[in-house]
Amino acid sequence: MDKFLIKIKAYMDKYNMADKDSRIVIGLSGGADSVCLLRAMKALGYSVTAVHINHQIRGEEADRDENFCKNLCDRLGVEFISYHKDIRTYASEEGLTVEEAGRKFRYRCFDETAKKYENSRIAVAHNKNDLAETILFNMIRGSGMNGLTGIKPVRENIIRPMLDTGRDDIEDYLQSIAQDFVTDATNLSCDYDRNRIRHKIIPALIEINDKALTHICDIGFEAGEGYKYITEIADKAYTSLAQEEGLSDDIVSRVTFDIEGLRSAEDIIRSQLIYKAMSTVAVRRKDISRIHVSDTLSLIDKETGSSINLIYNLRARRSYGQLIIETNIDNRTDYRIDISEAGSYEIEGYGVLEISFMDNSDDISILKNIYTKMADYGKIKDNLCIRTPQDGDYIIIDKEGNKKKLSRVFIDSKIDRKERLSWPVIAVENEVIWAIGLRFSEAYKITDNTTKIICMNYIRKGV
Repeated sequence: MDKFLIKIKAYMDKYNMADKDSRIVIGLSGGADSVCLLRAMKALGYSVTAVHINHQIRGEEADRDENFCKNLCDRLGVEFISYHKDIRTYASEEGLTVEEAGRKFRYRCFDETAKKYENSRIAVAHNKNDLAETILFNMIRGSGMNGLTGIKPVRENIIRPMLDTGRDDIEDYLQSIAQDFVTDATNLSCDYDRNRIRHKIIPALIEINDKALTHICDIGFEAGEGYKYITEIADKAYTSLAQEEGLSDDIVSRVTFDIEGLRSAEDIIRSQLIYKAMSTVAVRRKDISRIHVSDTLSLIDKETGSSINLIYNLRARRSYGQLIIETNIDNRTDYRIDISEAGSYEIEGYGVLEISFMDNSDDISILKNIYTKMADYGKIKDNLCIRTPQDGDYIIIDKEGNKKKLSRVFIDSKIDRKERLSWPVIAVENEVIWAIGLRFSEAYKITDNTTKIICMNYIRKGV
């Protein structure tokens, strides 16, 4: 067997990429890398399906590439499937760059094709040069340690059999079997950052040391091993230090850390905790960089109320002894429910208020649970309601009738600014009878002169 093929097979075996019965679904562009991958998989005896994507960007050149791929597959007896998509329009519809949209659509097509077969793998033609380019690109744009790991050999059912193979070796192999390929003219342009790395920076590095690519890739491997170890430690710390909240178990819209808990963690673990929280709330991580993490951690030493806006419409803020990372969307839900009779009053998404009435007597025990209060109903002279806080709300704090603003009650109780917006209060106009769970008005307490009692029991959602 050719030495080139022996190397590919050994790399596949090292990472358990496929077995002899696997169906290999190859992304075939027509370029040297993907053509080499196709020929190598075929030569190694795998069952192969080639998938070509026509992005409808390069006009006649794109049609040329598709025809080349189809003809090659026909000659080799390989199943060929092509997809067509106006990627520029798709990118606009999805709010993505053209590059991001192209990648998203490609992998959707690969996955769709792979699902047609049992024991299938999606093979893409990333090589050692691509790995080095990715590591350098991530370094330049300020990614964290995870960026230094570059491209993974295996991710779910996606395999990269040529990741340990250089582009020169790929082209030498194609030449040895007299296999031609096509060249995408956009790959030769230095208008794109990655192309500038490919055509200018890497050649300069190789001039300094002809093993530069290997050394960069070795660093990526070592970073991957280190990152895996750090992640394991950080994941354990995250379980104990992070409090996730959301609309359901599948949707996390806020992660809260106790600041003292964060302070107790090592710097590198602390950074990883923030990175994990951001990626969890955003449900993506590609462009979360070191600067986003460090800016968020800087809030630890700032005063309550400090906040910053982050990538992916995230916001980080300090609230008393907590550091909060959340979606930067105001989810406030204003509500007002009039209370006119006994019964259960549901506040959707928050809880239920149970109301009952009774006559006062000597044998009644006055309940003083944090979520259960009894008040003198005879002192309530206007419409009673449960609602969200309003400007001008106040509560009576002593027998002399002195008032305190509800906003001050929240501050004294160290209630997070965002939580205040939807906090349930029972009130008559702007006079608060009960800021539920926080403070009860002195003006409505039961006395010997009370004849009728209103009993208010609040049951929080999930309790």
